[in-house]
Amino acid sequence: MKTQIKSFKDFLIIALKGLVVGIAMLIPGISGGTLALSMGVYEDIIESVTGIKKHFKDSILFLIPLAIGALIGYIALVKIVELGLRYIPIPTITLFVGFIIGSLPSIYRNVKGEKITPKNIICFVVALLIAAGLGVVSRHLGLTVNADNLNAWSYILIAIGGIFASFALVVPGISGSAVLLALGLYELIVIESIPNVIKDLLSFKFGSNLLIVAIFAIGAIIGLVSIVVLMKYLLNKHKVPTFFAILGFIVGSVFSVYYNHEVFNEGYYNILIKNPWQFALVIAMLAIGIALALVMDKLGSKHKVDKIEN
Repeated sequence: MKTQIKSFKDFLIIALKGLVVGIAMLIPGISGGTLALSMGVYEDIIESVTGIKKHFKDSILFLIPLAIGALIGYIALVKIVELGLRYIPIPTITLFVGFIIGSLPSIYRNVKGEKITPKNIICFVVALLIAAGLGVVSRHLGLTVNADNLNAWSYILIAIGGIFASFALVVPGISGSAVLLALGLYELIVIESIPNVIKDLLSFKFGSNLLIVAIFAIGAIIGLVSIVVLMKYLLNKHKVPTFFAILGFIVGSVFSVYYNHEVFNEGYYNILIKNPWQFALVIAMLAIGIALALVMDKLGSKHKVDKIEN
């Protein structure tokens, strides 16, 4: 593993990066894998999961602060993000688009200087179309699973949602939330069940929310174990084409952020049009997102240099 937790400072840095990934889980179209890659922890996540038997201690010490940060980010900001998506939805989404755009230089460094072969171009274009197509599927299928009317099919769909959401967490450019949107599970899982099950557990209550989250988690674990093995193979054996595909996923995901079932069904663009002042906020949020991504990339690079020098 490239990153090892040897001090409390290391712990805080990884937890902070986990916090950003946790926030990404809330926003349709934003890829946790993309943000993990932009912050320099993506390959460590893959290695810590696939090589947990080989270096158990290092894997656990890395995954614990990452998971804690993600959980804190999710819990602390789920209400803020919910309010942002309710009152200033397009500016809120644009903040994360800015983060994605600002992360592109750090990701491009992985293929800088490589030849642009037909194989690499095909990987880029296919990945772009898949990521953009996810938004189109979400927009035109508009599936919905209602918590008040769950049946056997609903629980199967929830498990499938867990599998594909974990795929999206590992594959940069694909948003787990967007996948859940396409399957009609976003509001049920992200906004309702996960926050409610945390409250239920703190009150020692065990109800339908726990069952929903448990089935989703089982699917997510199955998907996570499967996809990290594949991604490790691709990064080891076909690194350059894989990173061209990742760039395609990221570019395509920007389209799916603004074109999916959620933004149209919830009337996000109507809110923007009715409040023209939000156009200025969109520009501001874009600039803030890009700046934050560039600063985090610089801090991450500095942290790596410091470790090498030490």
